[in-house]
Amino acid sequence: MNRINNFMSIAVTIAGLVFFSSCDSSSGGEEIPMKTGVLIVNAGNFGQGNGSVSFYDEEVGTIANNVIKDANNGSDIGATIESIYQHEGVGFLVCNATDKVEFFSVEDYKYLANPTTSISQPRYMTVAGDKAYITCWGPWSKNFTLEESYIAVMDLNSKEIIDSLECGSGPEGIVSVNNKLYIANSFETTVTVVNLSDDSSEKIDLNAAPQHFAMDGSGTLWVTVSSNFGVHPEDKVGLQAINTSTDSKNSFVKIPGLSDDGVLAIDGSGENIYLLTAQPWPATETEVFVFDTKTNTLGSDALVSGENFNGIGFNETTDKLYVADAAGFSGNGKIMVYDVDGLALDNQITSIGPFHFMFK
Repeated sequence: MNRINNFMSIAVTIAGLVFFSSCDSSSGGEEIPMKTGVLIVNAGNFGQGNGSVSFYDEEVGTIANNVIKDANNGSDIGATIESIYQHEGVGFLVCNATDKVEFFSVEDYKYLANPTTSISQPRYMTVAGDKAYITCWGPWSKNFTLEESYIAVMDLNSKEIIDSLECGSGPEGIVSVNNKLYIANSFETTVTVVNLSDDSSEKIDLNAAPQHFAMDGSGTLWVTVSSNFGVHPEDKVGLQAINTSTDSKNSFVKIPGLSDDGVLAIDGSGENIYLLTAQPWPATETEVFVFDTKTNTLGSDALVSGENFNGIGFNETTDKLYVADAAGFSGNGKIMVYDVDGLALDNQITSIGPFHFMFK
């Protein structure tokens, strides 16, 4: 969810939503769609337990609301949803209020097990072997720092937390590469590298706060580095390349106005990274730029422009770009669908704060 709103959630209510159909915002018990398409995470207002998941049918151009609730006899998720992940037909909803991970069938949306609740402020996850690794902010200290952040280790068979790994403060994005974990410590300027053969770790020092990763077609790992609410100067904000053979940083590309979330998406070829930029608050102007990984250059013009963009995703099967418009988290948002040239193909009304996309 939007990092500005995440941070403010210490004291105030923040982003989220129950995703509406394009015509009717009520649940209504519609027929549950069981086909390929796009799942959208609707975070839900912080602390109000109204997060939900919706399904967008690309072929028909329709949205089904509350597919998990409808598939489970009206049982709400009952949380703020931070992110979504899928592995071998299992969907994982990482929820940070209340703190838990829910498990559901990607095919029919039915719950598969009781949620894992022995976890503190979970954020994002990845899978390596028979384990899932989940970034956890841990509890806030009295002065609003994150001194007890960690990586939760989940057994994928039992779906229980079985261990924890050390990391830096405020771990956000995480990715598994060659039996190593790369963890973006967003409350500092480092990436933690964990060697899964012995759980040893080291840190890569960066110049700004790392957020999220993308692996390009040549095998270079890129991580967005943001200003983290103005703490780091603009000339340090952008994309940082990491060499996963030497675990060292390579080239840096400045991305003016990169959002504090460091939101990104990458196409199927690994040649184009889509990046969200934003004007400083309280301005609402946002844009999506394309970074060419072959030439290490940023497009001179925005591919898509609008207001209150909050999340992006790319469907590599159909070559379609998805953009979430949070509408300032003050009312109904929407999602927009574009082709690779930025041509608008569709849009659908949502509730508060659409954010993540998962393609199945």
